[in-house]
Amino acid sequence: MAEAVSERYKEALRLGHVAVAKGRPREAVEHYEEAGALAGARPLPFVRMGSIFLQMRQPREANAAFDEALRRAPDDVDAIRGKAEALEAAGETAQATVLARRAGELEASSEAGMAEQRARTAAAQGNEQHIEVALRANAAGDRPVAIGAYMTAAHGYFGQQAYDAAFDAVLRALAIDPGSVPIHMAMADMYLLRGWKALGVERLLLLEHRLTIDAEPGAKNALGQLAARHRAVDPEIDRIAGAYA
Repeated sequence: MAEAVSERYKEALRLGHVAVAKGRPREAVEHYEEAGALAGARPLPFVRMGSIFLQMRQPREANAAFDEALRRAPDDVDAIRGKAEALEAAGETAQATVLARRAGELEASSEAGMAEQRARTAAAQGNEQHIEVALRANAAGDRPVAIGAYMTAAHGYFGQQAYDAAFDAVLRALAIDPGSVPIHMAMADMYLLRGWKALGVERLLLLEHRLTIDAEPGAKNALGQLAARHRAVDPEIDRIAGAYA
């Protein structure tokens, strides 16, 4: 039943578009009225009707059509912009300006949201590509490239708040070089940024112990800088920061 209503809606909408293209506005309105009765919460038929009424210089009817569209979808940009045009045509300039501004703000917000989503999608694809590079490099025995690619992906995922994927990438890097101080430091940093204090403190204490036995060049300084960034989290971290300042 629902499918039949949907098909009738689409057909009425199509016939309305055809009538507009043929220059038959009144016929188009009839088809859009039929589509509107079948539209549910969709504002499109009433937006189309409003536009036709504006072309026919009937601002009152246009206002009514856009009002119905906005009742169904209060933030529909086309309906808001059409309502502003109808108010302008009726001489209500002040209200028209307010609505036109609102339409512009919603449009800008929508574009920003879409741009952000595109950026996130591109970043996610980039992270997946780094994982692929790491897998190929590890299979070829190129451990430095594999570790670097895994860690790049880990930081990318972490920045996107995809924490499971981030820690999975770190653990893959650690599986290649379990004793890597930079990887352990990155893991400690992520733990603390995530708010996992106990795990972060434990990792820093292990690093401190490791560096008392076999200190890599510059590692103690790096540990001090890492601890200094998180020294307010825990007294032990503050102690490490002071010890390696």
